[in-house]
Amino acid sequence: MKQPSLFLSQRFVYWSVTFALIVSSTAFAVQPALAAENHCITPLGTDLNIRYAISTQIVTPFCTQVDSGETWTTPGGAPWGMNTSFATVPEGFVAAGATPLEDFLAKFTAAKAVVDAGTSEEKTYIFAKSDKLWMGNLGGFPAVQTVTLTILKPVSVGVHTVQLYWVFSAMHCDGFGNVVQDNCLGPGEVAYGPLITFQVTSGSNKSH
Repeated sequence: MKQPSLFLSQRFVYWSVTFALIVSSTAFAVQPALAAENHCITPLGTDLNIRYAISTQIVTPFCTQVDSGETWTTPGGAPWGMNTSFATVPEGFVAAGATPLEDFLAKFTAAKAVVDAGTSEEKTYIFAKSDKLWMGNLGGFPAVQTVTLTILKPVSVGVHTVQLYWVFSAMHCDGFGNVVQDNCLGPGEVAYGPLITFQVTSGSNKSH
C-alpha cells in the first residue's frame, strides 16, 4: 500500500484553505437542512456536514468523537482538486478522458477504510465507485471527495483508528503539473490522508 507523503499533506493544506475561503464567501447562502445536528468544523471554520450536505458524523484529525450507535464517515483529507484541462502532465501519462475529472472518474474504482488496523478488531470496508461520490467546484476547479461514499457502521465505545485508501486502476493526474509525486495518484491503493485516532462515546455529542 502506498503511504501518504509530504506532498500530499501539503496539498491537503492548500485545498483546505481554498475550501474554507470558498465556503466563507458563500456563508450567507441558503444551506440544505440536515437530518441531525452533527457538525464537524475545520480549524478554519468550515462546517463539513453542511458543505457535503450529510448528517453522518465525520471523523477527521480535528473531529475525533463519535456517538455510540451512529454511523460515521471520514474524508481522509481535503477534496482532490483538478485542473479544467490537462495543461501539464508527467511524461508517459495516458489519460482516460478529455479532462482530469473524466480521467479520475474513469480510473478511480473504490475507497477502502481500514478500522483498527493491527488489532484483533481490524475490519476492512470497500466502497465501490458510485453516484454517491461528492463532486464540486473549488475556486473554479473541479474537485471530488469520498466522504459521502464511505458511510461506516457503528463501532463499540472506546478508542479506534481509521485509515482511508483510494484505489485506482491506473495512474490519475490532476493536470496542474508534471511531477508524479505532486500531481498524481495511483495506480493501486493510495493512503488518502493520515491514520486517524478517534473515540466513540456513549451519550450525545452532536457538535464536535
